[in-house]
Amino acid sequence: MNNNGYNSNGYNNGYPSSPDQYPPYNPNPQGGYQQSYNGYQQPYNNAQGGYQQPYNGYQQSYNPYQQNPAYGVPMQQTRARYGEGISLAEFSRKVYIWMSAGLSLTFIVGFGIMKFLTMDMLREFLVIYLIAAVAEVAMAFILGFFIYKLPTAVSKVLFITYSVLTGITIAPTLILCGVTTAFYAFAVTAAIFIGMSIYGTVTKRDLTSLGPLLLMGLLALIVFSVIALIFQMPMYDLITGIVGVVLFIGFTAYDTQKIRKGYAYFSSNPELLARAGINIALQLYLDFINLFLYIVRLFAANSRS
Repeated sequence: MNNNGYNSNGYNNGYPSSPDQYPPYNPNPQGGYQQSYNGYQQPYNNAQGGYQQPYNGYQQSYNPYQQNPAYGVPMQQTRARYGEGISLAEFSRKVYIWMSAGLSLTFIVGFGIMKFLTMDMLREFLVIYLIAAVAEVAMAFILGFFIYKLPTAVSKVLFITYSVLTGITIAPTLILCGVTTAFYAFAVTAAIFIGMSIYGTVTKRDLTSLGPLLLMGLLALIVFSVIALIFQMPMYDLITGIVGVVLFIGFTAYDTQKIRKGYAYFSSNPELLARAGINIALQLYLDFINLFLYIVRLFAANSRS
């Protein structure tokens, strides 16, 4: 390095060639070591001084990420936009698709049997009905208690099978009530179900407290139904029909809220979220089927009166 501060390559590193040439310390920010230090930083300096310019450039390249539309939204929605999960709307859509698929299978099977099965053939059909009913109860037990331990594919197969079995078990009801009554009952059920599903989705009220009350009401209805059958109580169909419709109207709103709660609880685990979707779809499916059967009972009671 020569006396002008240049090294052998002709590059000035900003420092004097000898320590004796350093200026004395000066606390003034415009002089002393500040000048030497600034001289070293000059290639990186901007109007603000120091390393701000390169750092600001980094921030500018980082800011577009911060300005991304997904920035600041809940984690689950952000993952959904980048393909790492699904949004609440997508989860809800899948739940209703599975529920609708199950209902479609049930009524296709039910009306298909109704078309070929006559009143005279009901006694021969009784064996098939009992086998389907027992299998239906067993499958409902498995899905209710073990759905979060079963692989998602198995849960889907069980749900589809359960829907077919339910179609077999409701076929006699469809035959007894007739096509016209069954159609009207289905239309009324669909209207009530859609209305209560909308209510359960948009309401800000937490319906969790309704769960125990609805369950107690359902158990009381089952006990009353058994007693009424044994003692041939009058107006049995009318009473059980009204109580059953009221109960499953409440169950529909209550189970609809489980979509939002299930998503919030399982959204971090796609596998468990998929199983939760099948479970909620099954519960909404059962709400629709039971609501339909109790409305059919009301129509039957009204026709007899």
